[in-house]
Amino acid sequence: MMSENLPTSVRYVKNGSKGRWWNAARNRDQVHLGWMEIPPSLLRRPSYPEIERRIRKFWSKKRGLTEKGKKGGATQDFNQLCDLLKSPSQHIWVTFQDGFMWWCTVRDGAIPNPAGESKAEGHFWLECDRPWSNRSLKGKLLADADLPGSVTRTAGFQGTVCEPDAPDMIQRIIRGEKDAQAVLASKARQEYERTTRQLVAQLRWKDFEQLVDLILARCGWVRINTLKKNTEGIDAEVENLAAAEIAFVQVKSSANQAVLNDYVKRFNARRDRYARMIFAVHSPNGKLVLPKNNPAVQIWEDGRIANLVVRLGLGEWVEGRIA
Repeated sequence: MMSENLPTSVRYVKNGSKGRWWNAARNRDQVHLGWMEIPPSLLRRPSYPEIERRIRKFWSKKRGLTEKGKKGGATQDFNQLCDLLKSPSQHIWVTFQDGFMWWCTVRDGAIPNPAGESKAEGHFWLECDRPWSNRSLKGKLLADADLPGSVTRTAGFQGTVCEPDAPDMIQRIIRGEKDAQAVLASKARQEYERTTRQLVAQLRWKDFEQLVDLILARCGWVRINTLKKNTEGIDAEVENLAAAEIAFVQVKSSANQAVLNDYVKRFNARRDRYARMIFAVHSPNGKLVLPKNNPAVQIWEDGRIANLVVRLGLGEWVEGRIA
């Protein structure tokens, strides 16, 4: 694992318009930039008054913009380039590509492209100190879909460089640290789940049977029919239309390993019809072990049931049956 001694500042960077230089940047551990109006000599040894003069001259030739727009665009352009030339090593650099947030750190000193800007390479680049990575320091993939909106909305920035909206959150995510409020919420949810597990264990049989039906329905399983019904449990067929599957469901007030094994045999004998088996048990008698090499069999014990109750919003229903 890399050292966690990271810069305390964050900048977003786009490797060319629509990320067109991203392949070169990632493959060569660089950050690729444009600004063709700035000659290599000024990039190597920046004179910021001269750089600003050239940028304002470039923007003054822009068509279709008001004088105010040209001035604002030039100022933004100059400030972005300054971030890249003035000690860029003080920042963590992030970008969004291929469905992930990538990050790196860089060394100070711009390197002009000796071949000049092209479709594949920028006008100049910065060399990475830490290479581009789409994982946190603790190894978690930084997929866009798993990141907060306050982080991913920076991907829509139209310029090249900016300070993102949530720099502290980005640093926390890169370090693999959890949000303090999220930790408190998780602990509260775990305690709620533990209490719900105790309530589920107190349910009358008919209520437990109905609870399993509610869970199945909220998971997209629709009862086809009831095959058998008695005081201890039911055999039922349920269908998930989206998955195009039929499942065999067995609900038991109590069961040991022998009972589970018996129903697994029944299920295996009807694999031509059933895609999976769900074995829900109110009070298991000893530890129930899933059959080897048969992922189609699921055991819903009190802990699993409590987890589903909390996640599916059935807590009040369970409380109402006990209160």
